[in-house]
Amino acid sequence: MIVVQCAKCPEITHLIFGTANPIMAILRLRLDSNLKHNLADMSWMQAAEAFKKSDLVILPAGTLHGHGPTPIGIDYTSVQKIADEVGKRTGFVTLPVVPFGENEKQKYYPGSIAISGSTLAQFYEDIFRSLHRNGVRKVLVLNGHGGNKEALMQAARNVRELDMFIAINEWWRLLGMLNPEFHKRGCHIEELAVALALGSKGIADVRDAGYKGEWGDPPDIAIPTRKVFGENIEPQGFNDFLYKGGKLTIPIESWDLDVEGGTIVRKEELDEFLENGKKMLE
Repeated sequence: MIVVQCAKCPEITHLIFGTANPIMAILRLRLDSNLKHNLADMSWMQAAEAFKKSDLVILPAGTLHGHGPTPIGIDYTSVQKIADEVGKRTGFVTLPVVPFGENEKQKYYPGSIAISGSTLAQFYEDIFRSLHRNGVRKVLVLNGHGGNKEALMQAARNVRELDMFIAINEWWRLLGMLNPEFHKRGCHIEELAVALALGSKGIADVRDAGYKGEWGDPPDIAIPTRKVFGENIEPQGFNDFLYKGGKLTIPIESWDLDVEGGTIVRKEELDEFLENGKKMLE
């Protein structure tokens, strides 16, 4: 947990993310409430002043790929919103969102933009090294797509030699604590709820059939999949399989694995999802 003393409000703002470094577990900063928080809105002189106030910045990172009835941009619009709110409440410098990311297993879905792992890791590392030149030593990455994690970790390891501390937070992993009952519906239902809160009920593409893509979480919600490797090898979602009770990882394209099916969301549930999405963003 990082505890941030916020100058814009009397209470303590809590930013929670995993860290194996106990020395970094608690960080207290008081920031000048008159400074802008979005780096893109600053002049270079204001940026210099902001970096002198704190050596911690926020980097939101996402991607574009299929999520059933949810907009394909939810992996970046979610963290873009969260990062902006954290920046407003704390004064930490907030970088523009990185909207493109890893999508190898989803690259054949219309609208997906896939960046190779090596290119993405180098891109993140270049961002970290640029921040280091500006005096930044700590980066909180708000990651909206699990597939980005390996590239982020590689880039983070490569800048440890610069004495940089990179922490990666994935918001949906906190929701089990914040909203346990709704969390049982699965993280992709949570993504739809957040998308509704960011837009409106009309943003959900609710249909009776035709869905493929990242949608639903087993064992809570079964993802319809095709047994592409025969009857004895059971798909478990993405690249995970079972063979005679043993777990296997078999790299495969999701387009070849997924089966078209109907949505598990009813239109009459959207009001409930919208309210839950607002609560999650708060």
